[in-house]
Amino acid sequence: MKCIHLDFHTSPAIDGIGTQFNKAEFTKTVKEAKIDLMTVFAKCHHGYCYYPTKVGKVHPGLKFNLLKEQIEAIHDAGAEAPIYITMGWSKLDADEHPEWHHIDFWKKAPIHFGTPPSDNIDTPISDCSWTTLCPVGPYKQHLIDITKEVCEQFDTRDGVFYDICFMKDACVCESCKAGMKEMGLDPDNYEDAKKYYKIKRIELMKELTGLVHQYTPGAPVFYNGGADQNRPEYHPYQTHYELEDLPTAWGGYDLMPLRAKFFEKYGKKFWGMTGKFHHAWGEFGGFKNKDALKYECADMVSIGASISVGDHLHPLGKLDDSTYAVVGYAFDYTSKIEKYSENTKAYTDLAIWMSHNYDADMGCSKMIQLMHLEFDLVESGDDISGYKCIVLPDTVKLSKKDKKAISDYVSNGGALIVSGAGGFEEIGINIKGRSEYDLDYISCDIDEITTPFLSYTKAYIAECEGEVLARVYEPYFNRTFRHFCGHKNTPFKTEPASYPALVKNGNVVYIAHPVFTAYNSSGNYVLERYIKKAFELVYKKNIEFSYYPSCARVRVRRSKKDSFYAVHMLYAPPINRGNVCLLEDFPPLYNTEIKLSVPETVKRVTLVPQDKEIAFSQVDGKVIFTVDKMELHQLIVIEY
Repeated sequence: MKCIHLDFHTSPAIDGIGTQFNKAEFTKTVKEAKIDLMTVFAKCHHGYCYYPTKVGKVHPGLKFNLLKEQIEAIHDAGAEAPIYITMGWSKLDADEHPEWHHIDFWKKAPIHFGTPPSDNIDTPISDCSWTTLCPVGPYKQHLIDITKEVCEQFDTRDGVFYDICFMKDACVCESCKAGMKEMGLDPDNYEDAKKYYKIKRIELMKELTGLVHQYTPGAPVFYNGGADQNRPEYHPYQTHYELEDLPTAWGGYDLMPLRAKFFEKYGKKFWGMTGKFHHAWGEFGGFKNKDALKYECADMVSIGASISVGDHLHPLGKLDDSTYAVVGYAFDYTSKIEKYSENTKAYTDLAIWMSHNYDADMGCSKMIQLMHLEFDLVESGDDISGYKCIVLPDTVKLSKKDKKAISDYVSNGGALIVSGAGGFEEIGINIKGRSEYDLDYISCDIDEITTPFLSYTKAYIAECEGEVLARVYEPYFNRTFRHFCGHKNTPFKTEPASYPALVKNGNVVYIAHPVFTAYNSSGNYVLERYIKKAFELVYKKNIEFSYYPSCARVRVRRSKKDSFYAVHMLYAPPINRGNVCLLEDFPPLYNTEIKLSVPETVKRVTLVPQDKEIAFSQVDGKVIFTVDKMELHQLIVIEY
């Protein structure tokens, strides 16, 4: 599914709202750009509505029912039109109802996003400036009333999108404090405030989703900010997930795959979300390279996600021709490959056991992608028996039941890569503590690097069974004003520490440093090679390349109902310009040989969308073929 999230946060100082809206022209643009869904606005962050309302206030510059006309135009194009309602930010409501403000637990002051408010109304604002609202008490009723009004005026079968739903983890506004006291909780206790925050937001989600479904059973409902792998309590009342990961603005191009793999596990539809902008939301006149958008769309397809591209409608209501030329270019390509992503799952024998620590999980995900491997995510309670190798990155916390499951997995021949604090006695790793030093070094021959190299962190001290393959070297002292050496870090002593850095015991590898966290923050080349070496000790890749650059990516998916594998090759080196991560160059790759382990007898190998069969062989359980030329993205369909 190819979607547009059409922002329309429009200042009351602008008049003539929607005066250039033309229904037939709007329909034509949506249809020609091959858009399947476009989210349109009932109420925006400025606090105004775009339809006749008795609950809120119509935008002062709007003279007709713009939302109704947009929905009809989108439906005329054969597309869906979910309705957007702001939740956390509404400037009009924030100005008129200071009692609705979300009050920070620690600062005891309203939470602002962007440029802080100023008493001088002529103070320049370089970015947005929103005061966050708390959906408890009277403001909760306002949201319920708006939702009911929207459901009564419009057909909401295409869904409702609530925005800015979870900005913090506690609130001490007067409504929340009174509610906590009624519930026997202490408003001055942070843990109690967090508990109440969760309770009330879950209640609100249940009530709003239930209300929408009273009018249109089964309609899609999403709460933006709730698609967070570390907030599972907010998942049940969302019918699908939209993963807002604008790679140019935050997270880069390796963020979405990790999140997508988490949400794919639970069977609900999920969308990747990028933007048409050069940078981020609301950038009028900002355009992304059309091939960069094509890459991002192909990347979403390659991980089984639907596609959502953010745009911002001009106040006069006309879709921007330049924007939809770029969008249409990317969506045209996507329409030729997306069917090979539907009803598929990642084809892999490697899994990351989630630590739910951002740096540890992200560093591990980046490393695996850099090694051109596919992976799944697992956690407590999941069946891990089908994997050849599982990685426990840095800070994994395991219950007794988890340790038993992992011990059984290892006993049955499964390989395990453990780093940092994740070790435990049942697998021969007895962690005694953490190094007293701020940073230390690792001695492990990595090609020409034969002297100790900086770890960018410090080791855990562990007694381990097995063969020691790398040693920790401690510095002379911690770097303080009492004693420091040179510009950066203290040199290493000439003798190794008494505890190891890397140990192999059968099919278990233990890395004493939290290497994935260190890699995510440092990106160090030698550390990268060290981690690769640890993988190679116990894990044999199920896909191999003759040559494939480090920033190229591969995704392998297997159809759940048809007899094919889909191999996605992607290559575009990201570069930083200003404060933006860009894809600008798309150099071709030539004569790339690929070997993929598959158990079935392969019938044909086809390049898509070229619809060109290519030669292959199958030797020792591997299908082997060569892609003569690949540029930006290449899909290879392997039928069996």
